[in-house]
Amino acid sequence: MCSSPTGNPPPPAARAAWWDASLFGASTLLAAVAAGTDYIPLQREWARLALGPYAAATVAAVLLAVRWRRRPVRRPLLARTVIAVAVLVGAALIPLSLEVSWRTHDGDGFHAQSEVVLIERGAQALLHGTDPYDISYDGGPLADYPSGVRDHIPYLPGVFAFGLPRALLGAGPLTDARVAITAVSLVAALLALALAGASGDRRLLALTVLLALPTGARYLTGGGDDVAVLAVLALALVLEHRRRPVAAGAVIGLAAAVKQTAWLPLPFLALAARDRHGRHATGRFLAAAAAVVASVVAPFAVWNARRLIDSAVLYPLGLTREPTIARGPTLGRLLAAPFPYDKGAIEAALAGIVISVVALLVAYRTPTGVRAATEQASVVFALTVLLATAGRPGYLIYPLNLLVWGRLLETDEGSDERPAAPVAAPGPAGRAPARTLAAGDARRPASRRTVGGARTRSRRSACRPAHPRPGTRRSHRRGPRA
Repeated sequence: MCSSPTGNPPPPAARAAWWDASLFGASTLLAAVAAGTDYIPLQREWARLALGPYAAATVAAVLLAVRWRRRPVRRPLLARTVIAVAVLVGAALIPLSLEVSWRTHDGDGFHAQSEVVLIERGAQALLHGTDPYDISYDGGPLADYPSGVRDHIPYLPGVFAFGLPRALLGAGPLTDARVAITAVSLVAALLALALAGASGDRRLLALTVLLALPTGARYLTGGGDDVAVLAVLALALVLEHRRRPVAAGAVIGLAAAVKQTAWLPLPFLALAARDRHGRHATGRFLAAAAAVVASVVAPFAVWNARRLIDSAVLYPLGLTREPTIARGPTLGRLLAAPFPYDKGAIEAALAGIVISVVALLVAYRTPTGVRAATEQASVVFALTVLLATAGRPGYLIYPLNLLVWGRLLETDEGSDERPAAPVAAPGPAGRAPARTLAAGDARRPASRRTVGGARTRSRRSACRPAHPRPGTRRSHRRGPRA
């Protein structure tokens, strides 16, 4: 890296550190507020545990930014990665380990949310040959919850995979469903980052938003499966960007078999799907996704379709007799509150608005690449959360992560399958023709190109000034006179 003439570090390093400080500072503020006001005891406990790591990371990022404005820096990304990994450990993995350990010794109590218990007990019922959607979970830690929580599992059948370790091996720290959710999230996210082929800065931002900030750490500790669904979605995005439509469809099918939230980006990604030859692959993408979803969901639909629809479709939308506990502040809930007996009609009207927006985007701005598809899916997702009568503001982590991962993919073309465009390099007269330059060679710096099998180098370094140094004179030798 070339330093400026005054020896100052490159401005991007300091700007990136200030950006990290802003993210960690906002996380510190959010954790401080949640520690005193969150209505879920486990989330208050997480906030108290995560407050210190976020504050320490904010201070460290500010110190790095100040230092890098005065001194040169060789590997700023490494230092920023160390801070981000420390935050991931301190704000997500350590609180998760403590909550899992406390649950093992003290019982479920305040150390496991209803989602975790439902996933584990549903998997246990499935293992004993009982339809998990057709029983009531009245006993145990859910006894004090509303009847709607005890009588419904508002997820699709793929979610029971996270509860199988506890159903098979019994209660223990390692069989907690949150451990399986975190493991899947880490593996899928790291695999997506390895295949993305993007810059280190963008990959670090994507990993930080998905796992380390409260947009991920809070939900990993609480037990929601949203982070795992997002990580699998990110892997599907990268595979589609690499022009692997069948693999991308199969992966997004796994996410769609776990939770309904994975269905919203699906139509946009299907329209943007291309194969390695640049041909449309919407049909292959949808076929792969449908095959995976059907293999997981169809047996439960045959088993008891009415209970599956009641728990996984109607209850999350607030259309059953038992009200959902999702009551976050949204515009849709505000509009429906004065009309409790016309809630179905209001939801239909709001759903019509979302469907109209989707139709307009598809008709007039059909996505031609993954990045465009994620941007449109983010708009529709945010609009859906805003207009939902069953308010779930936490679902805004979906459009946020879609935007970040879409930005991770710099272009709308696959990064590993660029056709070579041969360009003949002219050689000197009387010599053998120069070898052909591939398209990748044409994009290399001039100092790295090869012409006629010989490597040429630029005489002037990129860091060397073009004007002569002080105290030196150029040679003014004249040629022989005529």
